Amino acid sequence: MAATNSTIPLVNYPYGQDLDTFRRIDATIRTNLAAFRKPGVISVRPGYKSVGGYLTRKPAIVVTVANKQDVAPQDALPAKVGDVAVDVRQATPLEKLRAQNPQMYARVVAGGRGEFVLPDPTFERDPKTGEPLAAVLAADALAGPPKKKIDYTPAAGVTLDLVEGPMAITCHASPDAGWPQLKKFFQGIESSLTVGLYDFTSQHVLDGLTNALGNGDRELTLTLDHPPKNPTADQTDEQTVQDLEGALDQRLTFAWALDRSDPKVNTWIFPTAYHIKVAVRDHNAMWLSSGNWNNSNPPDIDPLTDPAGSATIARNSDRDWHIIVEHIGVSNVYEAFLQHDNDVARNPGPAGPQALPAAGVVAPDPDLTELNALLMAGGVTPKHYFAPQRIPDQGTRNIKIQPILTPDNYRAEVLKLIESAETSFYMQTQYIHPSDKAEDQDFADLISAIVDLQRAGKDVRIILSQFEKEGNWLDLLQATRIDLASVRIQTGVHNKGIVVDSKVVMLGSQNWSGDGVLRNRDASLIVFDEDAARYYEQIFLHDWTNMSIPSQ
Repeated sequence: MAATNSTIPLVNYPYGQDLDTFRRIDATIRTNLAAFRKPGVISVRPGYKSVGGYLTRKPAIVVTVANKQDVAPQDALPAKVGDVAVDVRQATPLEKLRAQNPQMYARVVAGGRGEFVLPDPTFERDPKTGEPLAAVLAADALAGPPKKKIDYTPAAGVTLDLVEGPMAITCHASPDAGWPQLKKFFQGIESSLTVGLYDFTSQHVLDGLTNALGNGDRELTLTLDHPPKNPTADQTDEQTVQDLEGALDQRLTFAWALDRSDPKVNTWIFPTAYHIKVAVRDHNAMWLSSGNWNNSNPPDIDPLTDPAGSATIARNSDRDWHIIVEHIGVSNVYEAFLQHDNDVARNPGPAGPQALPAAGVVAPDPDLTELNALLMAGGVTPKHYFAPQRIPDQGTRNIKIQPILTPDNYRAEVLKLIESAETSFYMQTQYIHPSDKAEDQDFADLISAIVDLQRAGKDVRIILSQFEKEGNWLDLLQATRIDLASVRIQTGVHNKGIVVDSKVVMLGSQNWSGDGVLRNRDASLIVFDEDAARYYEQIFLHDWTNMSIPSQ
């Protein structure tokens, strides 16, 4: 977590964070470093005692080792130091990568892969030196010459007010129906598609899009991030852009997103990612998702017609939620922001035009195939696949939608959503990375609001991905007073959804970190419709029962 010096302002969790306890344990560690200087020890930090792989509430000294195994008596770690229990844990794949290849780990983190981020190492010490583990290299040092920050501005002429009116929505999820629905959405393009996207490395999505755009006058506006190459990628993001340029020529208006991690630009607005996943078709319909256009998000399968043939790919694909909204007003709001992002990225003003860093400065993307395979181990084939649901099934009906964008209005609207829960609050998201940094107070408020629901006896259930078990994120989540008995782990969770009281649903792209909630470019929407809420709730409950395991 962040620095623990009492002069540095920290966020305020109403029920505390066990920071004083962690400080006392840290002092014990520093006084007794010799006890931890054993072969294979990677790090030592405050945390909680685990029993059978699950966290208790008993504070402990956590020691991570390269390989947890029986050792000679002289190499054994103590069961206690002073009055503090010692908890020996096998280092996770990411902890091993950070210890064995810190340069590769640093490049992965600098590239904006938030799920690969381990907690701030202030409390985590090298047993040999007693110093905090070396922080990862700064993004600027890895991405080339220093970049100039320019101020964020919202799109002009539109607001993020609640939209209510006659409309139709199509609710669907992956791996169940993600690609068939996206392909159908592409095929409906008559004049234009405006897109903001984090990653576009899937050949079948590229083929589906270029085929739909055809050889006529249909135009594409695309703003794209440049993360490290996805392990499932058919091609790089650069190759995707090259193919689009070849197929569309002057019909393509393209820009690399202005985020600090992107090696393709020399100015930035967003600190770690242009993480949005939105496409607006013909100014009157939009697709919004938690999933990128890569092979793990909308895999090239149709489990509803071929469940047996899709089983292996489905097991290794992500859980994502998607929605298609047929409404001019909602579509125009998101298209205005996407177009503004594209305009600014192509013309960043006094900071100068986009430019590649000097040749040879940017290292090639690290090969994460083996690491990704380790992290995805344990995936489960869905017991049931869910068909898309169009609401209403014919025509339109009055529906209320709240547009949500980061950095604009996520915190305010989502805090209201959490506090509105009367009976149940279900959340399925890739990770929750608690922070005690003062600039993340608004994010901490959201976590505290969930604690309030738990303390009030509401039905709170949270499903997180396997990445939450990397490092000591679960320890830190428990330190915020989240009751881990309400938290389960599911391999492959990539969606970022909330269902409240079986009446309201939110879906989109914001991961729960300070940057994801407050500073990056992300998009969600809240749908005030019971049919939509129940659609996604049934998928959540399926995953809770069939595809997740307890976190403690």
